[in-house]
Amino acid sequence: MNTVSANWEDEENNRQVAFSVAFSQQENAVEIRSMTPQKVTFFCPETKNPVRTIGVWTDKGRELLKDQLHQSGHLTQIQEQIDASLAV
Repeated sequence: MNTVSANWEDEENNRQVAFSVAFSQQENAVEIRSMTPQKVTFFCPETKNPVRTIGVWTDKGRELLKDQLHQSGHLTQIQEQIDASLAV
């Protein structure tokens, strides 16, 4: 199993969520085994500059962020990015 870092740009909520992604490669496809949110960076809506960064320390917080990522539809994008990086 391999691990990479990935970011989810949640522009609607002016934040970026950093994940650790554990995956395996089977034949020509990448299978995501687990995702662990590591930190959240919040941005000023006007200037787009980072305001603060917080760590994700609780299981409830990790589950909430994973659920939000799944609902956003960006999980497929992260999987494609991993797939593309392995093809190089």
